[in-house]
Amino acid sequence: MQTTSFPSTGGTRRAFIQKTSTLAAAVATGIAAPAIAQPVRVLRFGHSQAPDTNVHEAITLFGKELARLSSNKMKLEIFPASQLGGLAEMLQSVQAGSLSMTMAVPAWYSAFIKPLDAFTLPYLVSSEERLRTGLDGTLGKELARHAETAGFVLIGNLLLGGRHIVNKRGPVNTPADCKGLKMRVINSQVYIQTFRALGANPVGMDPSELYLALQQGVIDGFEFPLQDLLSARYYEVAKYASLDRHTIDFYAASTNKALWTSLAAEERAMVNAAMKTALDWQWRTQPLVIAEADKKLRGLMNVNDITPANRKLFQEATLPVYQRFENQIGKAFVDLAVKELG
Repeated sequence: MQTTSFPSTGGTRRAFIQKTSTLAAAVATGIAAPAIAQPVRVLRFGHSQAPDTNVHEAITLFGKELARLSSNKMKLEIFPASQLGGLAEMLQSVQAGSLSMTMAVPAWYSAFIKPLDAFTLPYLVSSEERLRTGLDGTLGKELARHAETAGFVLIGNLLLGGRHIVNKRGPVNTPADCKGLKMRVINSQVYIQTFRALGANPVGMDPSELYLALQQGVIDGFEFPLQDLLSARYYEVAKYASLDRHTIDFYAASTNKALWTSLAAEERAMVNAAMKTALDWQWRTQPLVIAEADKKLRGLMNVNDITPANRKLFQEATLPVYQRFENQIGKAFVDLAVKELG
């Protein structure tokens, strides 16, 4: 079966005339015309998650559903575990059109789509339910508009979950416990300024360097989702996890705008339907994955919850971060995010 990553433009002029003549002759004689094979459209999806994660399983389900709905005329090739490069590189490739699809958390997208920094603002999202409702509603539509301006089309959002403070020095219950902590964060100014506001000394660092940096004392801690903390075995080098949920994070999946425009309407509908099936499954199962990770980690390290009163201290300490980035993100978008997610 012929495969291509792009719409077929037909053969040579002579081949086109031959096909047209054959079809015309078949119609004139009442004989069924021979079927012209439709090329298979191949879409390449690169991401950073390991193959054994819930998120990768969801993308695999997306691919299976897309093949089923299209009768195998659309094929998804998946490249997990950063096989096609780092997150920044894959986002650049999708924007340029050399990679069909990828996914990343808002902090990574913000270099291309500034309003996505709103989702990194500390203690903004009150629950997973509010996050999904917001992303599926007015907030998500506004975000999609900004994304298209930057050359991306957002095709779905996968739940990552709460991000928490992890370190090797001791439990964190109030902002005072963060004072002087050398903290690895995503290389985002919102994250950096958030942890500075809490009294820590944040530094941007690639996740691939994290384990060794903790082991050698280059850093004291980092912020991470529980399930990834477990799968990467970071509990071996950092013994304290404090569940402050400074963000409830998600992966935004995107494709190239020009590629999306090149798809036929029925192809776009199949992509959307296949993605919805995958997202519904992933949002149902990810909370179970997180709960299981929480349970296991409590037997491997010191895990402490943050009381509502102490959480309010974290919120108050980081309020200046909102004021600092309001103009860069866009006040109207920040106000909408606070209304929809808080």
